Amino acid sequence: MTTILETERLYLRAFIYEDARHLYEMNNNPDVIKYTGDSAFKNLKEAQDFISEYIGLRTIKTTKDSSKESLARYAVIRKEDNAFLGWCGLKLHKDKGAVDIGFRFYKQYWKQGYATESTRGCIAYAFLNLQLPFIIAHAHVDNLQSRKVLEKCSMNEIEKINYDNNPSILYRLDNEDYSLREIDAQDTWPVRHPVLRAGRPLEDVYMEADEKATTFHLGMYHHNKIVGVASFMGDTYEEFTGVQTRLRGMAVLPEYRNKGIAAQILNKGEEILKERKRNILWFNARTVALDFYKNLGYKMIGEEFDIPQVGPHVRMKKDLL
Repeated sequence: MTTILETERLYLRAFIYEDARHLYEMNNNPDVIKYTGDSAFKNLKEAQDFISEYIGLRTIKTTKDSSKESLARYAVIRKEDNAFLGWCGLKLHKDKGAVDIGFRFYKQYWKQGYATESTRGCIAYAFLNLQLPFIIAHAHVDNLQSRKVLEKCSMNEIEKINYDNNPSILYRLDNEDYSLREIDAQDTWPVRHPVLRAGRPLEDVYMEADEKATTFHLGMYHHNKIVGVASFMGDTYEEFTGVQTRLRGMAVLPEYRNKGIAAQILNKGEEILKERKRNILWFNARTVALDFYKNLGYKMIGEEFDIPQVGPHVRMKKDLL
């Protein structure tokens, strides 16, 4: 049994096979799943199959990462009597480039502060242990109790959205240890070099357009360490029309990947480009990153091609205005 974190009254641990009974019983209460979009398990066997698969997937990811610190939902246990109260935890949404926080509890444990206490614990774990730059949450517009929990945890209401075909509120909380800002070209090198030009001379990271007036660079910092960068350069591709910008040098240090940093940098770059009335952003994307860019609304143009000493790429673009 792996304990992930502790709060004053609770400890959160990885799921075990025996928790299937609790998930089955908890989801059989219509009030518990009323706003979740989930259905009750048909029987205990279905809940057991679900938890077995979940445990298996978490085991694979933990082994692959060589770390016990991973994104997952965890069982919430009361210290005084080891009672299973419900679950709380984190989930990576690759399509959004974001991690969300969620929770669910037996109805008899509602309105006793357990949801708020465990959510605050998970937020601290997300920011301090996993070093996430931000987290999000979704709550049905009519789920006032869950929305109250999120607001008690200092999460900010962003906008109304459709989530799992339900009218919902999107919440967000930023980690104050991170900052995203415009930087000089040379400030990108500590990330560009090890990620994009590993094993090659430092001067290979230099790009001719780095110092042009139409170029700007963005850097994400964790404390005083730069961990992610991207450069936006005025450049044209003959098949496109309009005021064009080319994305180059997008990179995130390995230990900071899968935290939503690249998506944050790219979204900020798009905002700046729109303000400057540049209507097309295009770039040559590594094929390994194709799904990431597609999920952010970019379209593939033409066929795959190879860049010497770098590898296979595809050209991508997005219309910004």
